[in-house]
Amino acid sequence: MTGSRSTSADVARRAGVSRATVSYVLNGRTDQSIPLSTRNRVLAAARDLDYVPHAASRALRRGTSNLVLLINAGVPWSTNVTDVEDELTALVAASGRSLVVWRRPGAAALQGMLADLEPCVAISMDTLTSEENNLLGRLSVPLVAADLAAPGTGLPTELQIDRLAGQGHHRIAYLTTSDRALQRFAAPRTDAIVAACVRRGLPEPLIAGVPGGLTVDVAAVARQLVGWLDGRDPVTAVSCFNDLHAAACLAAASDLRIEVPTELSVIGLDDDIFAPLTRPALTTVRLGPQHFARHLWSLARHQLGETPAPAAFTPTAHIVERASVTAPPPSPFPKR
Repeated sequence: MTGSRSTSADVARRAGVSRATVSYVLNGRTDQSIPLSTRNRVLAAARDLDYVPHAASRALRRGTSNLVLLINAGVPWSTNVTDVEDELTALVAASGRSLVVWRRPGAAALQGMLADLEPCVAISMDTLTSEENNLLGRLSVPLVAADLAAPGTGLPTELQIDRLAGQGHHRIAYLTTSDRALQRFAAPRTDAIVAACVRRGLPEPLIAGVPGGLTVDVAAVARQLVGWLDGRDPVTAVSCFNDLHAAACLAAASDLRIEVPTELSVIGLDDDIFAPLTRPALTTVRLGPQHFARHLWSLARHQLGETPAPAAFTPTAHIVERASVTAPPPSPFPKR
């Protein structure tokens, strides 16, 4: 059978049984009286021929699919995304189903993908277009749409400012990204940082966006630090959009011979896998991606008619203390 996919007819011929018997055995049917020797013969033939039942055909026979589709419509890689996918994979597997993670190359690609897969439910980590929503509706695929950028936008930034203000920092800067693809994450975080400072009676933070998604220009960050640290009221702490920007800030400070945290405190967000490896190790905010994944699966099971509607999502986050934040220096930095 080299070069072609084996079929149930091939298995039936090899085992010397009918295709119906092959179907009964391979689908685990217990309502048919089939001798153990026959079952073993069918299973041996299937192994010999490397036969894999066609998922769509099985779904048609059962009237349902065991595939759960997770649509990533443009969320960049991060520890948080990996944690969401890992937790969902485990939850879906525990239900006897399989999770398929699909990174959408474009809004028009969903129809072609659905020609190859027949999911029982779709979960999207981004807002889909009206055309995509209509397509899923026409195919009777339930949709769970939960924007990964939305849950708890204000909580992690509140914790960043709480940590810095609690150490006595008064003049705080915010280092964010100017990358257009990340603005659905960046813009709400920037607004939340400003609001958090205002609520605590702090001056409005100095804000700068630097280019970069998965890479950040350290030289651009260094130029920004020079501007922030000059003047009569220099910045003593930098809150960062995520841990990658915080790591770039630490690298820029090192290049400028700025001591972190004695001269400048830096705090990140995400607790990415490299955060403990920076020097100094990065103080950051850890989100609750597994908690979010469990909520997504609760919504999906509700869509499948298996459970009641879950309660509204309550975000979680906490500070991970390391070594990049301390009290501000007692006097302004000398000009560089």
